[in-house]
Amino acid sequence: MTSTTSDDSSPRPTDPLPPREHEWVDTAEQLRRVADTLASETLVAVDTESDSFHHYREKVCLIQMSTPAADFIIDPLALGDLSVLNPLFADPAREWVMNGADYDVVCLKRDFGIHFGRIFDTVVAAQLLGYRATGLAAMLERHFGVKVSKTFQRDEWFRRPLTPAQLEYAINDTRYLIALRGILRAALEAAGRFSWAEEEFEVVKRREWSREPFSPDDFWRLKGVRELNAREQVILRELVIMRDRKASEADRPPFKIISEQVLLAIAKTKPTRPEALRRVRGMSPLMLRRLGDDLLAAVNAGLVAAETVLSAPPRGLRRRYDPGVGHRLDILKEWRNHKAAALSIDAGVLSPLACLQAVARERPKTLEDLYKIPDVSRWRAKEFGEEWIRLLEKAG
Repeated sequence: MTSTTSDDSSPRPTDPLPPREHEWVDTAEQLRRVADTLASETLVAVDTESDSFHHYREKVCLIQMSTPAADFIIDPLALGDLSVLNPLFADPAREWVMNGADYDVVCLKRDFGIHFGRIFDTVVAAQLLGYRATGLAAMLERHFGVKVSKTFQRDEWFRRPLTPAQLEYAINDTRYLIALRGILRAALEAAGRFSWAEEEFEVVKRREWSREPFSPDDFWRLKGVRELNAREQVILRELVIMRDRKASEADRPPFKIISEQVLLAIAKTKPTRPEALRRVRGMSPLMLRRLGDDLLAAVNAGLVAAETVLSAPPRGLRRRYDPGVGHRLDILKEWRNHKAAALSIDAGVLSPLACLQAVARERPKTLEDLYKIPDVSRWRAKEFGEEWIRLLEKAG
């Protein structure tokens, strides 16, 4: 069994890294030189900045990279074609260090066809070590005594030129990652948890972009929609369709066109004239000027549309309740709470609920049975499988 670790046992912060210049890369020739440089590196830190907060169709606007000796900020908007880098990303001889890799992996795969051969995710590593705060700013302050502002997170990264402050913020997202990776890897190995992390890294690097194109049935996702009656739901459906059309035309995120709360209020009050729309809670004069006619048209369309336009609300993949499964799951959850406390790790990180549910449902009798369950990672089966099987035997 692996050793315990504690969130309060980290070493004192080391000195911040000395300042150094970065290279801004926005020509094909520069990019080829960067590729040549990276070809000899076995560790490269990478991060991205996107514009999802500002545009309907989000895209990667900046790619930061750091090696032990150099920093690069790549401008994909100017370059377009990054294919010279693809073999470098895919080569398993090179480890790409990221902080919270999920989003970067899926965005780079979506926009540029980039696939990773090997990664190290500092967030995953920190979670497996029991860190309470796994954001980059918290870990940089903890390990290097560096305080990083978060004020640039939602900046307009698609604009050019970027300010010196923005560039400094962007490159700080990768400058420390290789050093941080060294600290976290050593701690994982000391705790006997590096094999856990390796398997989790493999899961992260296989992530795919899963966001589906807009559908009129997306209105079911709004919080509060099930509290509306059928006619109000029809109106809300028309309002959501209108909002998505306006967002696409303006290339802005739908929430920046009009909020879900205001749409729900309109669906409930059903205004058909401007003066009634003006009284809806959250309706601003600017919103009324820009969207008033479209909102009223959507309400009127919803008032006359047949309720049969409503699809059945999504129910998810629910299984019939089995008291035996519920009993076994309760036992496994109690085990998880005690084990997580003993190992100084978050219970959900130690074993996600889906994993315990699968174990309770399948009732494996041997480790071989456990390894066949898709929702159970091999490291969890290896570390905890025998305990689970004994608990299941006692549960009957």
